[in-house]
Amino acid sequence: MKHPEGRPFPADAQLTLDLFSATRHEFADYVAGPQAAALAALQSWSAGAGPPVIYLWGAPASGKSHLLQAAIRAASEQGARAMYLPLAELREAGPAILDGLDTLEAIALDDLDACAGDASWEQRLFHLYNALQAAGGRLLWSGARAPAGCPIALGDLASRLAASLVFQLRELDDADKAAALVALARQRGLELGDTVLEFILRRERRDMAALVALLDRLDSASLQQRRALTVPFVREVLERRG
Repeated sequence: MKHPEGRPFPADAQLTLDLFSATRHEFADYVAGPQAAALAALQSWSAGAGPPVIYLWGAPASGKSHLLQAAIRAASEQGARAMYLPLAELREAGPAILDGLDTLEAIALDDLDACAGDASWEQRLFHLYNALQAAGGRLLWSGARAPAGCPIALGDLASRLAASLVFQLRELDDADKAAALVALARQRGLELGDTVLEFILRRERRDMAALVALLDRLDSASLQQRRALTVPFVREVLERRG
């Protein structure tokens, strides 16, 4: 992978960015529930329309990463040079990893809180924001808190965050969680029948992070044992988990 200006990234940065050059999620797999307005805004954003800077905030597993990845995937499919960057995973690589990314046309910065309060990261993020704006680029960013509650120390960066189009993502209700699980199972090539779905929702924690983690375990076990998702099979997987 090369720097957007044509020169190579430092080896460590190149390897790190390669991990995030593709995204797993797409809009078709997203169950909007109460987030219909946010979904519509990001679909417009990925097509190059609407406000160029959008900030999503909400609790863990509220769907922020899914929407950011889906928007970058859609922008890429429409010909834009786009990249998704999970800051919580990239922080150890250092803020220099952001250098030159302003030559991209669409960027999504996930988990802004991970770098908030770090002066070097905040300065690089502020520079990237300004450079993107000057070049006509588009930016998505996300965090766990509303702009006023995000612990950013650099006032100029905090003001840019507050000036974004802001959406709070709220927890899905049980019906929407069920629909989301069916969609995510289908994405993995699995059929999640009503009986199995009811069994999972009755037995497991209802937060999406736990449900998606279980779905990943079921996917792996189903591939290894070449078995369909039935209630007895799901029960076996749950019992082996201990």
